Amino acid sequence: MCDSLKRESTHKNTMISLKKKANQLENEVTEKINTPDKPIPIFYGDRFIPRRFLLKNCENNLKFALKKPSRDVLSLCTSNDYWRENTYLPTINFIMEMTQDRILQLMDPVVKSTGLMLRSRCRDINENNCFLYDWPCRPRSKPSVSLDTTFDLPDYDSSCDQNLVDWSIRGQIAVSFGHDVIIWQSKEDITMAFDIKCPRSLAYSPNGEFLAIGCKSCEYPVLELWDVSCPQDFCVICGKAFGLKHIAVQCIEWTSSGKQIVCGTHYGSMYILSIPDMNTIKKIRKHHLPITIIRFSPTMRYLASGDSEGNIVIYNWNMCTVYLYVRSRRKLNVVFDWHPWTGVDLAISEDVPASIVLLHVPTKKIVAYYQQNGSKIAINYISFSKLTGELLVSTSSQDGNACNDYKVLVMSSLDRIVDILKIPDGGARFLMWSPDGTRVATTGNDETLTLWNFYPAKKSKYFKKLNGLKAKSSMESKFGNQFKKWCYLK
Repeated sequence: MCDSLKRESTHKNTMISLKKKANQLENEVTEKINTPDKPIPIFYGDRFIPRRFLLKNCENNLKFALKKPSRDVLSLCTSNDYWRENTYLPTINFIMEMTQDRILQLMDPVVKSTGLMLRSRCRDINENNCFLYDWPCRPRSKPSVSLDTTFDLPDYDSSCDQNLVDWSIRGQIAVSFGHDVIIWQSKEDITMAFDIKCPRSLAYSPNGEFLAIGCKSCEYPVLELWDVSCPQDFCVICGKAFGLKHIAVQCIEWTSSGKQIVCGTHYGSMYILSIPDMNTIKKIRKHHLPITIIRFSPTMRYLASGDSEGNIVIYNWNMCTVYLYVRSRRKLNVVFDWHPWTGVDLAISEDVPASIVLLHVPTKKIVAYYQQNGSKIAINYISFSKLTGELLVSTSSQDGNACNDYKVLVMSSLDRIVDILKIPDGGARFLMWSPDGTRVATTGNDETLTLWNFYPAKKSKYFKKLNGLKAKSSMESKFGNQFKKWCYLK
């Protein structure tokens, strides 16, 4: 075809010109993406099709992936389809092998290979990706907690404390309120009441044969050792008296062998006593405030104690030497618990503003942290499940109408809730586990003791293999190196 074409008409002459393209590459765009090594020239588009993809608009397509904005896990309001949605979406992503949160992105292969795009990784709940959790855990796929039994505890509200309730391996539950200690035997369904002066703490021995009670005798704080092996004949076999300056025995903790007992006093002293003669093995005073909580690590490697202002001292138990001080800046009462499988991860919580810290004790490093923004929600208690590794967090909140909302959150990580215990009225000031870990007891302001079926008893035999060192060996054989990273082992 020629450069111009003439067409003649009977009325007039008209000339039409078809010009040749001045630039055959006018639709092509050349950009450079700078990398640490050298610039890479990338060509987009072609001669006839303009460019359809803009690198800067990549994040706009995230809305098609239904990506949810970050939310405060304690302030989460669950809907009716919350559990179904959180189980359905990760399962579909796992089956379809979708590893990214974005879709409909026309990404150039060269750009994708340079790694310049930020990728957001989702937390799958599938067990194959369990090393992504903040701690070792086998989270449930659907809610399974159910209410079992409720006991009435009159006048219990006036002296509620986590050191005043304990659950024996023989099925006995001991509860102290006022000047009474109530012992309920579940197998025989027998309830017995004992009049004791100013009980401040109690704890069963690991085999359930003895019950240690911190009380008073003639204004002196004492620690009594009861023989409760015979259901019909309880008796005091020995005791230990302390000076008046100690005021009261605040908390009690048994060793796993049951041959020693550790107690903390209001004066800040900690005593290690032998059983059953109650002789003093060692006296330690690293606190200057009342000791409110004492916990052994599952492997008996460490012993942690906390006072009324949130200061925590961690000891090497074999030598009874101080390994780590954890000072509280906000001077708040703290609650802590050891992870039952690793034995080295310590979860620490403060009430208001609510916060949870996961401390890896051997390396003295914080591996996970949560901080509540406001002060409307308070954390009352935290405790790990030794069967599933889930963390139970008891919270309370108050709205503008002065109505309290109490619930216990079952968490597989600091950003994921897998179950909720709805506490109707009085809340849950603290939690107490049954020896087999299948049930949990809560007490609150409504003067009741409520027992919950936390996990089906038929599955408890399977989860018992996950306790202590058996859990570690079985998880290592299943997940290999992922479990070492999972437990933050060095």
